[in-house]
Amino acid sequence: MKSYRKLYTTLFVLFLIGAIGCTESNTSNDRALTPENQLLLISFDGFRYDYLNRVSTPHFDSLVANGVKSEGLIPVFPTKTFPNHYSIVTGLYTENTGLIDNTMYDPEFEEWYRIRDREAVENKKWYGGEPIWNTAEKQGLRAGTMFWVGSEAPVQNMRPTFWKPFDGGMSYTARVDTVVKWLTYTDDKAVDFATLYFELVDSKGHNHGLQSDSLDLAIQRADSLLGYLKENLRRANNWSNMNVIVVSDHGMVDLSAEKTIMLDSIINLDDVERIRWAPATMIQPKEGKTDEIYRLLKENEENYRVYRKDELPERYHLKNNRRVPDIVMVADLGYTILNEGYKERFMNNLPAATHGYDNRAKAMHALFVAKGPAFKSGVTIPEFSNIHIYELMNHLLGTNPAPNDGTLDSVKVMLK
Repeated sequence: MKSYRKLYTTLFVLFLIGAIGCTESNTSNDRALTPENQLLLISFDGFRYDYLNRVSTPHFDSLVANGVKSEGLIPVFPTKTFPNHYSIVTGLYTENTGLIDNTMYDPEFEEWYRIRDREAVENKKWYGGEPIWNTAEKQGLRAGTMFWVGSEAPVQNMRPTFWKPFDGGMSYTARVDTVVKWLTYTDDKAVDFATLYFELVDSKGHNHGLQSDSLDLAIQRADSLLGYLKENLRRANNWSNMNVIVVSDHGMVDLSAEKTIMLDSIINLDDVERIRWAPATMIQPKEGKTDEIYRLLKENEENYRVYRKDELPERYHLKNNRRVPDIVMVADLGYTILNEGYKERFMNNLPAATHGYDNRAKAMHALFVAKGPAFKSGVTIPEFSNIHIYELMNHLLGTNPAPNDGTLDSVKVMLK
């Protein structure tokens, strides 16, 4: 059983760390920090489960050979970046986190949440559940988060010891350098848990598609960043005995101009109060129009599935949240839901690939690799849902998890 620090009754006030531009909220404790007690969670956004088979990835291959790889990581629905990153660190389905999409409307707040709206992203009211950095800090550990979804808001009126607001201009190596610094402080400021986030693979997948050289180069760049991280932690004698989990949030599928669903050819958009366009298109009809809109969509159901909110499949774990509107359309894999007024602009700027589809589709499945003293070596395990990672991380940290939808039993097979 791992020992962990006693939480002192005095909490230090927040102050700015000038050397690395982070906010610090230290909690003192008396555990002697060792790499065996540390956990690093890394996300390569948009890294599909099978990308390691595309190009040479020696650093990933070494991680796999000395650790555990799953046949896929099943995302929560919808298969979008914000919902999945936050579900990974809370162990909750989207209906329980409240992050039902990258963009969403809350009828109680009468406000929109958008991922590029800094005021919304940094407002704690949008986030349910308890993220792992809060769980750790509450139990006397220290955490540092590099751009992870939810860590920019004071969820539960708390923040990690170190955190950074998202800055796409910060170089990938600078992100690594900062997190390595957090993990290797020689005084009592070193963290027990840290996160790292990289968006390069997702960006190249969207912009250039799955058959592109640009995507292959992004995968190789991700591999080199893993090597850079490993070398820096080795110099500090932390890498060999540290538990490391590498994940992604979702997969990716190519799009085609021929695979379109023209919504305004099926329903009158004047009868709709608001629409969130996506592979999972969320529609709030105007008062008295729900039955008619649903009937028309159901009668023309081709290359998509349509659901009333209360009829959404249980496996989506989506319907029990007020932010989900009355009707949800789910496009078949690779199809795009559009309206005629936007079609020309969309076609001129057609993303090469995207995600957001049914989480049962294999193309939406993500990467999971882990290594360290707690994990078996050279083992491949079946795919599993990403909600179980929160329980796994608590086991590795020796902390008691907050209520969540995952179970440790679902991932015990990877542990020694």
